[in-house]
Amino acid sequence: MSNLSQAKKNQNQVSVGEFWTAKQRQAHPIHYSVSYRAAFKPELPSFFFHEYLGNKKKVVLDPFGGRGTTAIQANLDGHYAVHNDINPLSLFLAKSRQVIPSMAEITSKLETLDLSKKAKESEMDKDLLNFFHKDTLKEIKNLRALAKEDTSHAMNYIMLTALSRLHGHSKGFFSVYTFPQFSISPESQRRNNLKRGQKPDYRDIKSRILSKAKRDLSKGIPPFYHEFSKNNLYTNHSSEKMTGIETSSVDFVVTSPPFLDKVNYREDNWMKCWFLDIGTEFTDEISILHSVDGWASFIKASLKECSRVMKKNAHLVMEVGDVMSGKTLINLDDVVIRASTGTGLSWEKTYINTQKFTKLSNCWNVSNNEKGTNSNRCVVFRNLK
Repeated sequence: MSNLSQAKKNQNQVSVGEFWTAKQRQAHPIHYSVSYRAAFKPELPSFFFHEYLGNKKKVVLDPFGGRGTTAIQANLDGHYAVHNDINPLSLFLAKSRQVIPSMAEITSKLETLDLSKKAKESEMDKDLLNFFHKDTLKEIKNLRALAKEDTSHAMNYIMLTALSRLHGHSKGFFSVYTFPQFSISPESQRRNNLKRGQKPDYRDIKSRILSKAKRDLSKGIPPFYHEFSKNNLYTNHSSEKMTGIETSSVDFVVTSPPFLDKVNYREDNWMKCWFLDIGTEFTDEISILHSVDGWASFIKASLKECSRVMKKNAHLVMEVGDVMSGKTLINLDDVVIRASTGTGLSWEKTYINTQKFTKLSNCWNVSNNEKGTNSNRCVVFRNLK
């Protein structure tokens, strides 16, 4: 009997309910230092840590690390973390929070930064001036230049905070009104400016960085956080071949793979990559999958590699959703279960956490529980190898 047939017969292996809160921003503010498309709530990994690991100190992996939600929550819950992602941007988002500086250190560092110098002109200026006032852009470019020479924890955190303030829809951002969660094209922003009758105004970036950092660190950092984070591992590999992670070294996996035909990680982050001086040569390797069969093959290879790095009897949790293919609703948890055949992983249970829709899901035309939901479908496997 196939895993999928077994799943349909054993409905006691499927639990539906609200296992963690659907409310926004209930977790530690450090998670919200920067936005990132398709990031799951910190309460999701925390639920499974408590459900499967208890109070034992374990090594937790996220092979699709994204903005670092799993790694940071693992450290907050008293576990060690392995953060992997093929995107160098993801590595910065996670590693810049391995060591959290104090507000005194951040303030002191900001005070030493001279952002008033004349900045070198570049080919990007014409595009960027659709978003920023020329004097704001000068400060941003000066900050970029200083960060290349200063890799202190305080400077890394300042760069992370500045990254979160680059563009958005309020006066707290460096840019004129635009979309906050991903970078639209310069041409789209130019049309947006004309439609709204707006032009970029000057915005001091130091004060905005300081204000954002104060909010993010308002609760302080638990005293044990750095005890665990100092032993984190950060790797920059494909989930299909995580060569930087030793065989049988991971106790637990919580992850969410790239969305099927939904998120273009290359285009959405072009401004963040520019700000961090990340080249675009890596983008050809980032998976943007348009067919269910192609996505399933990618998931199968990733599950097999996860099995390699996991200890025997360790558990893996993969969060997916539903998608519409024409007029057909496809449950991706069924696809994941089917893809697990022959990987060394055995399906144990599926949790379906139901919740109200977010603004982002509505942007994706997800309108009701029959037409693709905003539920988290979390498939749990046990490693047999």
